[in-house]
Amino acid sequence: MLHFKPAIWRDGTLYELPRPIRSLRIQDEWDFMRFKVPLVDGDLTVGRSRDGVDIVIAGQIGSQAGTLRLTEAEMFAELEALRAALNPLPDDEPYEFFVYHDPSAGTYRSFRRCSTVRFEYDLSNHALFDYSAVIHADDPTIYHNAPA
Repeated sequence: MLHFKPAIWRDGTLYELPRPIRSLRIQDEWDFMRFKVPLVDGDLTVGRSRDGVDIVIAGQIGSQAGTLRLTEAEMFAELEALRAALNPLPDDEPYEFFVYHDPSAGTYRSFRRCSTVRFEYDLSNHALFDYSAVIHADDPTIYHNAPA
């Protein structure tokens, strides 16, 4: 059974994104060439190929991996852990991003060769910090097997 557990897998470590997650959108795009002949209705589209995938996440820091983060200090510490998980490593090694996973049942849905494009957070609400991130997966394949 699939469980919605967005997480980052890097160097043998799984980091679950803080909850609640208000939205997780996946954006597929395709490249192509379009040709048009003047004074003729219609056009011709050729060379379609899939681009990488953008994953857009919006969430709040209320809990992480089932542990509540109730104080501003706990939320800030979790924010720092999230920043570290999203930060590129010195050797620019990409990570794997899981949307669904249940290791006990062996079910997974993930994107590989991921890197962080943008990370934004709002500290103005002392009860729940908001965050959003854009992650780009160079490989558009949705993988169904265990972490690589």
